[in-house]
Amino acid sequence: MTKRIVTVIVVCAVLAFMSSLSVQAATIKATTKDNVQEVTGMINDKIDVKDNGSENSAGENNNSESSVSQSSNNSQKNNSSNKSKKKKKKKSKKKYTKKDLRLMTSIIFCEARGECYAGQKAVGIVVMNRVRSKRFPNTIKKVIYQRGQFTPTRNGSMRKALAIYDRYNRKGKFKGEMKSCYKAAKEVLAGETTIKVRGKKKNMKNYLFFSQYVAGAKYTLGCHQFK
Repeated sequence: MTKRIVTVIVVCAVLAFMSSLSVQAATIKATTKDNVQEVTGMINDKIDVKDNGSENSAGENNNSESSVSQSSNNSQKNNSSNKSKKKKKKKSKKKYTKKDLRLMTSIIFCEARGECYAGQKAVGIVVMNRVRSKRFPNTIKKVIYQRGQFTPTRNGSMRKALAIYDRYNRKGKFKGEMKSCYKAAKEVLAGETTIKVRGKKKNMKNYLFFSQYVAGAKYTLGCHQFK
């Protein structure tokens, strides 16, 4: 009887022990599964982060490439704009003929060869102002030879000045007073409308008359009054 009780107790203890082991094993398995899922989730998160980083990087690269492309386009536009401006400047640069230069140099020589360079240039500017004005003819020749305007065209001085110009021009070199008149003529024919007197600039764009005496004169330079 005693042996049977002992045996029962031992069996019960063994069963209890095995049951305990089974519970622990189940717990460990569940815990392990949870840990595996957690680790797997972390790995997936890292992979997602990495992918997002790659996408962001790719986006940044695309933005960078877009920025470079845009910068290149802007540079090309600027270059094109600069070229266009240069072309416009070239087109806007006033042209004149050899005949215009000959006439302008000669009339300046007749009217202002004894004046300072600014005075010579001022006379040429008045001639060009008349060409641009609706009150006078629209060519240099017609302005210079307009009836009753420039005395040298009537007293023979203009004809002599033209002969002197032609002589220097054939030699290819201008000298003396004709040289400075030639320079002044080229500048006013190119569109210059200002002179420099004692270091200060003077705009002559609105002057249409000059002589030794002009009623209501607004400016005097050398032996000429201008209006």
